[in-house]
This record gives sequence, structure tokens and C-alpha cells, in this order.
Amino acid sequence: MRIAAALSWIAAGTAMAFVALAQTESPDEVQPHIRSLSHAIHAVEDLDTTLAFYREVFGLDGTPRDFPNPAVPQLTNAPGVTLRLSMMQLPGAMRFELTHFKGLERKPARAAYTDPGAASIVLYVRDLDHVVANAKRANAPVVTSGGAPVEITTARGKARSILLRDPDGFFVQVVQETPAPDAPEGNVHRVSLAYTIESAEATARFYNGMMGLELTGPSSFSKDPAVLRLAGAPAGTEFRKLTGVLPGPPAYVEFTEFRGVPRTKFHLRVRDPGAPAMAIQVVNLSGMVAKMKASGVNLISANGQIVDFGGGTHNIFVEDPNGMNIELFERPGPPPGAAPTK
Repeated sequence: MRIAAALSWIAAGTAMAFVALAQTESPDEVQPHIRSLSHAIHAVEDLDTTLAFYREVFGLDGTPRDFPNPAVPQLTNAPGVTLRLSMMQLPGAMRFELTHFKGLERKPARAAYTDPGAASIVLYVRDLDHVVANAKRANAPVVTSGGAPVEITTARGKARSILLRDPDGFFVQVVQETPAPDAPEGNVHRVSLAYTIESAEATARFYNGMMGLELTGPSSFSKDPAVLRLAGAPAGTEFRKLTGVLPGPPAYVEFTEFRGVPRTKFHLRVRDPGAPAMAIQVVNLSGMVAKMKASGVNLISANGQIVDFGGGTHNIFVEDPNGMNIELFERPGPPPGAAPTK
């Protein structure tokens, strides 16, 4: 978050550069790489309930609608499933898709923040106390030890922050921050993404080596009592982070590895309430998927095949090394954010 959980822990002189894996490229083939983050995704138990939470606590809203694309069952490897969703437009051109799948059994689950595969959206606000009061009225579970905001050190100085859960157990970190002069109106003025990982090295091999992202971070682990209180982690827990920017519209993202605390890898099916995901537009989808398949990446979509989603769009769900679902897609035209899409 350049501050997302606090966190200016990339100390000078300790930066660990994760070098992209060597790749081969034919003269007439474009090297597979990320073109743009399209949106963050969060599967919900009930769409109306979760939308009401974000509206009442944060003043954010979205419009629910049916999404009757016949390719959805193939894409999610869930024959017979139907989809209702809301694409929430957030500050900074960030989009947050809430997905409500129906027609099949679902198994909701909730991760601990320190579990690999856990995910959170980070909302930067003008007035944290207003959010906390709203969250209490909404009976939102507070993860932060003591149930109250803590002071953390960020790349922009000291800030107050708290970690909550939404109705599906998805994590929402809230950071009080003075907005930039050109920030949009409203309490929420900036957004970033944060994920918990099993291994920094494995995560870098996946995102840097296979997707062309540039994630960097310290090789050493850190202890910061304020950060541990924020995350509800026990004393003695250590962490290290990878950070980077997903391309255009730019989205700051951080990946945190914890150690010294019991961890259980968190992986749900795409349709299960509480399942996080990212939708990422890429260049040369077939080349990227071939590389992932050769490396043993779990290809989630039916038969591990790329799906024709219509309108020139081709999609596939894969699983990253930490258990999170990633929707990769390729389509002609401008990247997401330049014009309305899915």
C-alpha cells in the first residue's frame, strides 16, 4: 500500500531482487506478459448482503446483475453453475467484482490473515473513526488485536489502521491517510491490494518469471509489534514482503509471507463464498498457459483448457502458488479501465 499494512519494511541495502526466469521466444511470438489488472474478485454468500455492507460501512456501492454467459460453467469448472455479480467501481480506476454463484453446492470458508492464500482489499480513508463506527453498527468482525485501530509506520509516515472482515470473511484493511490534492471525493480516496503468501521465492517465480511482473522485497524477515497487532498475529511472528505495481490503471499490490505462526494454505473453488481472485489481462495467453502447465501450475478451468468467452475474449482460471485463483484472459482492444468491460 505503499502503506498497505504498514509498511516500509523494504530497508535500504536489504532489497532482494527476484530475477525473472530465463525464457525463450520465437521471432514471431510476443513474450507472454501482464497487460493490465482488470479487477479484484471476491465470491460471496449473498450478493445483496455484501453490497449492503460496503455501502453502509464505506459509502461504496454497486449494481447487481445476472451474468448469463454460457461459458461461465467451463471457465469455473462448475457444470450447471449460474452467476450474479456486481462490478464495483472504486477510486483510482480500481474495480472490485463481487460474484454470487448459484445452481451448485458451495462451501464457504474463512482464512486466518497469516494463512497463504488469504486476501484483502486496502481502503485508504479520510476518516477512520467514521468507518469504525459504521463497522460496529454492521457487526463486522475486527481482526486487529484489541478491536481498535493501531498506529503503523507507512511509506508516508505514521498512520492509523484497522483490519476487518466483510460478511463473507474477506479481509478489508482500512488506513487513515491524507488524500492527494487530486483525490476523488468521498471517505475512500485510494485502494490497493494485499495477499498472504506461502513463499516469497515461489511467488516471485510465478508472477515475475511466468507473468512478467516486477516484484521486489527484503530477503530478511522483520518483526513489528504494530503490524502484528494490526493482523491479529501472535507476538514473535515474523514477516517479509514483496511489492509491485500491476500495470494500467496502475494498482499497488503487496504479498506478505509470515513465519513463526501456524499456517494453513487457503484454497477454495472459484464458486465458494470467501474465495478471492484477480482477473488479469495478458498478452499471449496460450504461451503463458503452456509455460504454466509445463511448470506444474494447477489449471482450474474445465480440462485445463482456455475457454472461448465470446467477443474475441479467451479466459482460463489458474491457481497461484499460494492457493489463490487467478483469471487470465486475452482480448483485442484497449486494456480494462480504458472502456467498460465485463
